[in-house]
Amino acid sequence: MRLPIHLQREIARLHFYDLKQSSRAISRVVGVSTNSIIALRTLLTTRDIPQNLFDLDDDAWTAALGNEDRGVAQRKQAPDWNWVYEQMQRPDATLEALWQEWRAICPEGIGYSQFTENFRKWTRQQHIVFRKVHVPGEKLFVDFAGTTVTVRSRDGGPSIEAQIFVAVLGYSNYIFMHAVPSQTVPHWLECHDACFANLGGVPKWVVTDNLKAAVIRRAEGQVTLNPSYRACLTHFGTAALPTGARKPKEKAKAEVGVQIVQRLVLFRIRDFDFFSVAELNAELKRRTKIVNARLFKKMSGSRLQRFEETERAALQPLPEAPFEMSDWRYGVRVGDDYHVEHERNFYSTPYELRGERVDLRITASQLEIMSRGRRVALHSLADGEGSVKTFPEHRPIAHTRVLEGEPKALLLWADTVGPNTQKMLQHHLQDRSDLTNGLRAARRMRDMARIHGETRFEEVCAYALPLNITALRSIESILKKSPDKGVNKTVPAALRPSHDNLRGAGYFGGAA
Repeated sequence: MRLPIHLQREIARLHFYDLKQSSRAISRVVGVSTNSIIALRTLLTTRDIPQNLFDLDDDAWTAALGNEDRGVAQRKQAPDWNWVYEQMQRPDATLEALWQEWRAICPEGIGYSQFTENFRKWTRQQHIVFRKVHVPGEKLFVDFAGTTVTVRSRDGGPSIEAQIFVAVLGYSNYIFMHAVPSQTVPHWLECHDACFANLGGVPKWVVTDNLKAAVIRRAEGQVTLNPSYRACLTHFGTAALPTGARKPKEKAKAEVGVQIVQRLVLFRIRDFDFFSVAELNAELKRRTKIVNARLFKKMSGSRLQRFEETERAALQPLPEAPFEMSDWRYGVRVGDDYHVEHERNFYSTPYELRGERVDLRITASQLEIMSRGRRVALHSLADGEGSVKTFPEHRPIAHTRVLEGEPKALLLWADTVGPNTQKMLQHHLQDRSDLTNGLRAARRMRDMARIHGETRFEEVCAYALPLNITALRSIESILKKSPDKGVNKTVPAALRPSHDNLRGAGYFGGAA
């Protein structure tokens, strides 16, 4: 199978997440052809799959699934389409599940693609319109409202147009609102985090529009989710269902929810003055309670009542660990020095990975390096630029032996130069926590001593250490500008020549 392993993992996750969903639905989520989905799902259902499938690395994964390309031949016999239509009215019914049941009885029947195509042709001939039946806890529809709210600055600075995130549960029509400064990925993920916390649980599916924070590419019906968004939904144990382009019926709940929010909330606060997004969210929270408590006109109860009585219990529980926003970089090449570069800092990997491609997951505080589905390194993010973070166990044995002997050799050299040079190198080689950068600094200082002379370097160290100057640039600047060599050019009084024009103390005391 030619699908990348990370896509195979996502397809398998969605397959086991809901065995009743159609392969076409999974195809729309991961951006892979339906036939490829069917082929992989066939492997997942027919092979002896280990229980720890998702813990396997890429090689073990390939061995577990194999590489068979099991195309399914088309057949000619067709089912009773009235039976198919009746079964499709039941909750959780999918065409794929019905096709599999029917093929078990009629193995010579038509293939899945012909099955779905012919059924759609039949429904068009019957002029049948399907009515959506929403199951409690199944779907959450999300979108941004078209109307924004101005948030002003108290000190006269520029104002911002806050974006209003709207989420609607399919069964109860329960509404959630949240304001953020923009529609960028971090704010999009913040909205989902806040929404799930408000609901106290997680729906089975999140039906989303095709904004850039959710979908990075859609071509010929194939959808590629934003990796950060996919990671967020995976953390919460749910999955996305992007709506079709120019298909408003697929997101009707979100459209109606946005319309309600714009008419019942945003219009009524159009003349309010808000000076922070937090202040705006407090007002939205208050008005959301009012909207959810309003009684329905065409059915009994309210959004809040249907949510509390039925849908809240149907939601999946929240994960124990809080969500931490992250960014992904795929296919980053490991250098020959077995380090990867991120924002001009360098992080080590096991030396065996030099020259290979790895994936980076970056959070606010850590950088995780993944190779073939396995985590191979976890570093704390470096501050600034130019840092090198290396774990000793990532080095080959030869490098380790060199590094173990080099600090000792440098300190022995410093001892021959002088006590101040010894203290300076000791600071970089023993007092610092990062040996790699310390070695670089010590080597550079040895080069400076060779260029400017060891005696001169010892003088500079004697001048710099009492002033707590240890940085390479500062030492190099002292060597070039020689601020330590300033001398007092005032002529001593004892050396001034004696002559008749000198005035004694009596002159200044008033004596004639």
